[in-house]
Amino acid sequence: MYIAKLIENKSERLLGKVDKPFFVPVQMIELKLNVNSLESAVALAKGKLSSIINNPANMRIEQLKNETLVFSFRNSHDGLKVTYQVEEYNE
Repeated sequence: MYIAKLIENKSERLLGKVDKPFFVPVQMIELKLNVNSLESAVALAKGKLSSIINNPANMRIEQLKNETLVFSFRNSHDGLKVTYQVEEYNE
């Protein structure tokens, strides 16, 4: 099992400087992904987050370690960057 966690929402961080900041919906702050590989986890996370992704083709993915990576995209509300970390989840 894997987990995708919100680690940065630039719009929220610029609160007060952005007219109508974008807030990631509560149910999308942390996503448990019942899959067996990192690639499957990223694909499932993209699918679950598709409603807030501005342009999936411009998503940036960076591998940090063997089973951890970070992906970022522009949100569909104000176009500012949202970043998630995907890693193995051990209960």
